Amino acid sequence: MRAARYEGSTPSRIVVRGVNWVGDTIMCLPAARSLRRLFPAAHIVFWVPANLEPLLRLTKVPDEIMTFKESEGGPFRRTFLMKDRLQKGHFDMAVLFQNAFECAFTAWMAGIKLRVGYPTDLRGALLNIKAPLIPSILSGHQVFYYLEIVKYLDSYFRLGRFQYFGKPDCSIKLRAKEVDLARKIILESGADPKTPFVCLCPGSVNSDAKRWPREHYAVLADILIEQGDLQIIFLGATQEADLIDSIIGEMKKGTAFNLAAKSNIVSSLGIMSLSSLVISNDTGSAHLAVAAGVKCLTIFGPTTAGATAPFGNRTFIIQGKAECAPCNDHSCRLQGHPCMRGLSPELVARKALEIVALHPSV
Repeated sequence: MRAARYEGSTPSRIVVRGVNWVGDTIMCLPAARSLRRLFPAAHIVFWVPANLEPLLRLTKVPDEIMTFKESEGGPFRRTFLMKDRLQKGHFDMAVLFQNAFECAFTAWMAGIKLRVGYPTDLRGALLNIKAPLIPSILSGHQVFYYLEIVKYLDSYFRLGRFQYFGKPDCSIKLRAKEVDLARKIILESGADPKTPFVCLCPGSVNSDAKRWPREHYAVLADILIEQGDLQIIFLGATQEADLIDSIIGEMKKGTAFNLAAKSNIVSSLGIMSLSSLVISNDTGSAHLAVAAGVKCLTIFGPTTAGATAPFGNRTFIIQGKAECAPCNDHSCRLQGHPCMRGLSPELVARKALEIVALHPSV
């Protein structure tokens, strides 16, 4: 859909309300980079949760990052706190990748002249540049959902700069110092730097139902050690360290290394970049593997590999099945968690070993 012509000057100070999760942030990267190409001279500030700041800094897209903490209160208090900060930024356009009423209301309260986004979540009246949410966008991958906002802006301002060739790129190029730090963490863990390793990510911060059983992960690790001659490095959030310790305690073969409490989002990205494969539940870790440019096998059960699946040329999927799946529930309502338990460690290991052996340079 062709946008109405805008007669004013091109925005020079832009605030971008990013999304709230690691996976969504990585899927948003092609749109963020396209926005930078549209407005190369603009000062672009990203407005995101504090935990995402290190990841966004690696992308080199924002000139500045404005963060908030969940502990700052609920939507009402956050709105007024952020309104004051946005007013001090003197922004002439807010691009709202986050699909929520709160961010549109906050931008409107701050008096930002141009407010851009999809007219969803009862916020249409708060936006004055409304990207059309057509059926093809809704049925496509989330990467294109964000890209279409930028594409519409290109048409709205008659810039003629929006373009991408081939598949949008969600990777993040690491600097030598991030890779060197990852190597140091691996060495200090006791792992052998000469032996290839696989990263296993058994956690899921926001959904118990997405977790493949811990005993399955233990058996999988044993098979990969025995049949693939691979080392096992476990990654995850700090609060998942105990879960990983329990998995390692159930293993029968060799040694695995728990780096959940020894690595942050940036060093995890670096560790993944040095691995032969990442195996993850359907969580941010799978998208982080895409950003690291490494092969990734994602285990799906209560969710399906659709619009929010890891997006890249090195991504592989294995889908658990059950009569009740996909349910998209955060906790399984049935005894036995059939969609996830039905995926045996032997099946996942066979798929993983095929990927490592047959796709060395995918």
